[in-house]
Amino acid sequence: MDKNSPIYLESRPSRWRIIANRLLYRYYKARAEKNGFNNNSYRPEPAEASLLAEKSQLLKKGFNWEQPLQSSRYIVFDTETTGFYPYQGDEIIAVGGVLVEDGVIRNEHVFHELVNPYRPIPSSVTAITGITDEMVADKPGICSVICNFLDFIGDATLVAHNAEFDLAFMNIKMKWYTQTEICNPIIDTYKLSYAFYPELDSHDLDSLLGFHQVEIRERHTALGDSLLTAQIFLHYLQAMKEKDIKTLKQLHYFIHLKNTLVFCT
Repeated sequence: MDKNSPIYLESRPSRWRIIANRLLYRYYKARAEKNGFNNNSYRPEPAEASLLAEKSQLLKKGFNWEQPLQSSRYIVFDTETTGFYPYQGDEIIAVGGVLVEDGVIRNEHVFHELVNPYRPIPSSVTAITGITDEMVADKPGICSVICNFLDFIGDATLVAHNAEFDLAFMNIKMKWYTQTEICNPIIDTYKLSYAFYPELDSHDLDSLLGFHQVEIRERHTALGDSLLTAQIFLHYLQAMKEKDIKTLKQLHYFIHLKNTLVFCT
């Protein structure tokens, strides 16, 4: 889903707009944490929540930040949601992902599940994603889907475009029902685009697809956007190689430095 809400604005906003958006985001987050994230229509089975917590804890371990970037396993993923505000009641309606390994997109190793949000899907979202209330009526709830997703990702490094958006939706539910969260290392292609191509006017997904000349297919679907983001990520893997960025630790230092310079301008 496009993240064009004020909080997740992908064009280059002013510094004061960025600060205002972050304060607004923290306000809604704090309010939600105080009142709870519970969807009154959704009640996962205790055994299901327990299994999700167990799987999350098994993955919560020290990751090798010195792992070589070019040969690592990555899961590029995306979600579709009922709206842009995870701390105001919006829900996930689809999760998709694809494996990138040794610099190759493994199209045979994909994940795609619809999610019952236990609330109506706005007509505007259906128009964009093609997902209707009828399509998700008999689908599992979010805890079951995240549980399957954790099996899919294992200990791989996660990759997403504007990753904070997608992880916020998942981690809200995990914290509410299991007191855990997804702890895998994460690479954000939105931040990568800022770091490698600061001259671009916009770093939203459509702009990057055009810039990198990626053929657009199945746009605005969780699996389709995962595959498109994976193609963009391959360009950044090559850029890392050219800049002699060899490990995940070096990449995070590089992104942090670039982002700091952006906010200083």
